[in-house]
Amino acid sequence: MCGLAKIGESLCYGRDENTIIKILMKILMKVLHIIIAWHIIRADREVDIMSVTLLDLTERLVPISDFSQGKAGKIFNDVAENNNEYIVLKNNQPTAVLLSVKEYRETQEKVAKLDEILEKVENIRLLKLAESRAKDNTSSFESFVNEQGFSMEELEKISESVEIE
Repeated sequence: MCGLAKIGESLCYGRDENTIIKILMKILMKVLHIIIAWHIIRADREVDIMSVTLLDLTERLVPISDFSQGKAGKIFNDVAENNNEYIVLKNNQPTAVLLSVKEYRETQEKVAKLDEILEKVENIRLLKLAESRAKDNTSSFESFVNEQGFSMEELEKISESVEIE
């Protein structure tokens, strides 16, 4: 069993589904905050998230018209050489993000890892649900049909008479 599965198993052990979902939502919110902070501040800078000012953010806002006014080269060089990121505005609305290929690849790797973690946590949740249902008093389908006053033969005859378009 991999380390992530062990973490997920210990997270779910002895907890009901609602508690697990609340815990997962808290974890996801923290991960989202980390990703947002990582996008605002380059990962290699040692800057406290609280020290990011509005000025820092507005310096990264670039109107799309700047690209047609000869500023594209400067912006792309800054992205490539300094790993700075820009938010492109069209009609004063954020439309796109410019980031270096290195930053993009790192982001994609992190997203893939997060997807893997979420999938494992979902698998654990489904396993817990299956285990809880297995403990319930369940009966076979045939027993259910008989309890409803039908036989399996009657059910087969009814199903043969139904046409599905």
